[in-house]
Amino acid sequence: MVTTTVSEPTPVSAEAAPSSLSNFFDSYFSRLFAGSPTPWDLKTLGGLAALIVLWGAWMHGTWGGWGQLTTDCGREMYVPSVLLEGKTLYRDVWYPYGPLAPYLNSFLFSKFGVNLSVLYWAGSLSALGCAIFLYHAGMRLSAGLAGWTAGAALLFQAFHPSYFSFPLPYSYAAVYGYLVSCAFLWLVIHAATTGNRAWIFAAGVAAAAALLLKLEYGTACWITLVVLVVARSVQRRSWKSAVRDIAVCLPGVAMCGLVIAWMISLRGAEFLTQENLMSWPGSFFMRTYGKFWLAQTGFEITGPILAEAAERLLVFLALVQGLQMFLSSKRLGRRTMLFRGGLFVLALGYTFVSLTWFEQLCAVFFPQDMVFYISVAALAAWWHFLRRPESERALTVALLLSFSTLLAFRIMFKLLPVDFPVFYDGPAILCFLLLMRSLIPASGHSKRFVQLAEVLLCLACLAAPALHSRAVLEAMPRPAWLTTERGSIRVPKQTAENYWAAIQFVREKHALGEAVLSVPEDTSLYFLSGIDCPTRVYAFTPGVLAPGKMTDELIQQIEQKKVRYLIWSNRLFPEYNVLRFGVDFDQTLGNYLFSHYRRVAPVTPASPHYWEWNAYIWERIPDREAR
Repeated sequence: MVTTTVSEPTPVSAEAAPSSLSNFFDSYFSRLFAGSPTPWDLKTLGGLAALIVLWGAWMHGTWGGWGQLTTDCGREMYVPSVLLEGKTLYRDVWYPYGPLAPYLNSFLFSKFGVNLSVLYWAGSLSALGCAIFLYHAGMRLSAGLAGWTAGAALLFQAFHPSYFSFPLPYSYAAVYGYLVSCAFLWLVIHAATTGNRAWIFAAGVAAAAALLLKLEYGTACWITLVVLVVARSVQRRSWKSAVRDIAVCLPGVAMCGLVIAWMISLRGAEFLTQENLMSWPGSFFMRTYGKFWLAQTGFEITGPILAEAAERLLVFLALVQGLQMFLSSKRLGRRTMLFRGGLFVLALGYTFVSLTWFEQLCAVFFPQDMVFYISVAALAAWWHFLRRPESERALTVALLLSFSTLLAFRIMFKLLPVDFPVFYDGPAILCFLLLMRSLIPASGHSKRFVQLAEVLLCLACLAAPALHSRAVLEAMPRPAWLTTERGSIRVPKQTAENYWAAIQFVREKHALGEAVLSVPEDTSLYFLSGIDCPTRVYAFTPGVLAPGKMTDELIQQIEQKKVRYLIWSNRLFPEYNVLRFGVDFDQTLGNYLFSHYRRVAPVTPASPHYWEWNAYIWERIPDREAR
């Protein structure tokens, strides 16, 4: 299916007993850096076709079953639709990320209609684009099979029935940012291996786009680009080379500068960073919930976390060295063989006793601490490059490892085939397979043996996201369709009935000139009913509403728009370590709503299970009664 280029090792054999740590690294990196780009031919085109078929099968089989109506997915539907009406991002409608994604989706709505299917196709095609860029990046590194596996793993993860999906995600800024980051990686690989500065210019434009989508993607791209410029000047021993490289990056810098200047001009830098961009360092959200939020997604550096990671590392190393020893044709001393074999048996026994079969598979071929391992490998790669700066391949691999670490830093100790990692792990998987395939013994074995071992390695790695995705789909059936004028989405039957009743209520009250506010979230109600939210802020998840000025302005808007009804859903927020809106957080707004509105009736008379969506109608208390 995919061409695998296997290059002969350099005279320093990967299996030769190293006389020193330096020789060991030279031996390993001689294989890691070996090989030439894999060309396009019938086999590699067949690999591309296989990715497209896999993408089409998953998209067709899961069509409409993505996202969650209650959560951030509603924001991603609603904001582009109101921008199409002429509203201005940030000033007229709150948004927590860069401006590029909502304006792009608004453009798509203007061309193809305001419909969920437009978003579905945009996200799905982005997933395919990411997979293709990863595949081609692997081919450039003479590791087409590793690139194909990384792309296929991404596709298996892209169509989950949750808001961690590509067709209807928690954030299209994440989807498009991931796509641009994969394109940036492909561009950087070309820039590191050619003298043509057009690749650096394109990488600068991609880095600018990434920054205008989501902060972490842009930061990873720009840091990598700076490192590339410095490394190229070291290679050429010329500061003039760095000046020329910087010059071709300036259009990307200017693009960022102009857009940021426009953003600040709306209502100032403080309004932008404190009342919109939640993940900005120093924002109310980051000060209040940032530490817990980062810990939940895998970036927590504490004693217990490091101890657990060290335990997993020891098991990983013991298993890998044992597998490598059994595959090697090299004769080892009896004492060495007993020692290494004993380590392998102990680690194997540990995994069988304490881990499930799926966790056993992941322990070696899809490790939870993959990004941390790659970060260590990146340091070693740069050490090797500084010793031999003339090697273009050494620079390329060092950049790849560094960029993958920067991109996925927030899942440093929690790379799982589900949730947040699906928007960050593709380059990391490619790096991991590159590092692992270089451990496959080559001397003493035929080329066919090495190819077969690499195929088995990639299949074992791919099995983790493939099996997990299948389990997720089987556990989350969505038998009912919620169909509106703005598209259809598959949800549980009770949710469809309750949501349809809420949509009808919003439409009926709007026809009578009465405003309805949805709390604490469920922004999709506005989009699916075709009605605008009466306030600038339309969702009240923890950390969105900063105390003081922002809260006061929101209450003033509720008064000015004469909001008569609330639709108050049963949404809770355990992912932020708080539960109830208005009680555990946003108490000022909660106290205002409790004192000015009273609960009237449920949206529907049916009593769903506690885990299914439900909401109550609250009506404003007449002023004479409130007094």
